[in-house]
Amino acid sequence: MHNQNVLNSDAKQDSGRKLFYGLFVFPLLIAVGMAVLLCAVVLLTREAETPGSLIAQIKTGSPSKRWQKAFELSNELNQGRGMIRESGVMNEVIHILNARGEYDAKTRSYMALALSRFNEPEARQALLGTLREETESETQLYLMWALGIRGVREAADAIEPFTRSPNEDLRKMSAYVLGVLGGEKNTRAVEPLLKDPSRDVRWNAALALARLGNDGGYKILIQMTDRKMLAGYEGLSEGKVEEIMVNAIKGLGFLHHKGESLPILAGIAHSDKSLKVRQAAMEVLNRQRAPVAA
Repeated sequence: MHNQNVLNSDAKQDSGRKLFYGLFVFPLLIAVGMAVLLCAVVLLTREAETPGSLIAQIKTGSPSKRWQKAFELSNELNQGRGMIRESGVMNEVIHILNARGEYDAKTRSYMALALSRFNEPEARQALLGTLREETESETQLYLMWALGIRGVREAADAIEPFTRSPNEDLRKMSAYVLGVLGGEKNTRAVEPLLKDPSRDVRWNAALALARLGNDGGYKILIQMTDRKMLAGYEGLSEGKVEEIMVNAIKGLGFLHHKGESLPILAGIAHSDKSLKVRQAAMEVLNRQRAPVAA
């Protein structure tokens, strides 16, 4: 009788185990196996994106997806992946950039950025020619940025009118790019922006002039190194404050007001809470061979 009970108990345990494995373990293993198989199939069959395939998707994709593929194309070229020297790719980018009626401003803006990755004269001329005729402010911003990246000095005449644009972002970008391109004529174009009603435009103008070797924005640059003042501005994150200070310090490094700016930079190098800001100040001081008080 005892043995019969043991057998019945074992039979119940076996039945329970079978039920457990049947209901939970085996289906789980099957599901996991199917997932692994599906991932393997996807990985094996997926084709790597190339500039050519991305352009094809931009041309045939839905309007809501085009700008995403345009961004991917720009990123691919920026990373050096697929930086092929085929004129066909560049020509397709130029075509999309100029097809105002077919593509939205954001897609065309990323095309401008993608075109800046090519160093061919045709790319530079396409950027410049498009800027002269462009009416979308978003695309104008990217065109100016791309021309600055490529250092197209002859673009200055086309960019200079944007210093008087009613659009704050366009004034800010024009000041930056003119500073990058250099030249006395650009200095005269940027100087009026030191009195711009926009704080950010004034800051960009001061930085641009410093890059051009002009000290007209010196006082503004000094203000931009004042952490307490910057902290009082609404909307400036800690990271943004750090970025502004570093840029201002680098701007001061282009100028020669050693008697006035060096004590300020020395104080920042010793006591600012940001390592990045302190290092920027130290680099300027070291370049100017100025001892930092202990």
